[in-house]
Amino acid sequence: MYTNYYPSSQLFHASVPLLMGTRLDMLLFGEDPAALDILCSRMEIEIRRVERLLNRFDPESALYRVNRDAAICPVGMAGELWTVLQDCRRYFEWTDGCFDITRGRFDAVEFDDVNRTVFLKGRADFDLGGYGKGYALRQLRRLLEEEAVVRALINFGDSSVLAVGTHPHGDCWPVGIDNPCTGERTGVMRLRDCSLSVSGNRPARPAHIVNPETGVCVTGRKTVAVAAVDPVDAEALTTALMVAVPGKVENIVNRFKIIEYKLYE
Repeated sequence: MYTNYYPSSQLFHASVPLLMGTRLDMLLFGEDPAALDILCSRMEIEIRRVERLLNRFDPESALYRVNRDAAICPVGMAGELWTVLQDCRRYFEWTDGCFDITRGRFDAVEFDDVNRTVFLKGRADFDLGGYGKGYALRQLRRLLEEEAVVRALINFGDSSVLAVGTHPHGDCWPVGIDNPCTGERTGVMRLRDCSLSVSGNRPARPAHIVNPETGVCVTGRKTVAVAAVDPVDAEALTTALMVAVPGKVENIVNRFKIIEYKLYE
């Protein structure tokens, strides 16, 4: 982890080159650089813990074991992962199936709410790629609140952002939204005590979001940006709105505490 403290502005900057598949930058403001350094280390440890929990490609992760074993018989769930999957179940229902961690096979999942087990039928499995960074930011916000940090900006590769308080010289954190295909600035979100998530196709990954209803990847130059109080809401909704037909968009966003959303073609 790279770290630096700027006494004149009381800014502590920490950067980790690869966490959850992308770069993480943390800007924290405070008078005690040693305490902020410890906090950033705790935050990195927490993200790595979340990644080990939710990474379906890691044979050591809890999700990997569920995908493997629940395809054979019902599997009992640990507390945190069960809560996460119930959260995803709620997003599936509230987005009319547009947010689907099974990529179109949610009807093949059997949840036993009494015994807390899950059974995956018909080659179904769980993919939390559209959920994980939002969940990690939710956990980081908890750590920041515990340490009474009132001004911070956490940036996951310019696609998932947590804003606490405001910029030192303004009434918000202004975050630009760029077109991933042209690099042109398409808008600015004014963040304050909320999160921003951006999803879209870009030249390096032109078709990576699957429409669960059709099983076909979303193509074209579509970009979605969502600002919400809850980082997980923002993360899940950008995926959902990427695949939602125009007639569903308003119905979906009205079910959540959305601060602002933008759709770019």
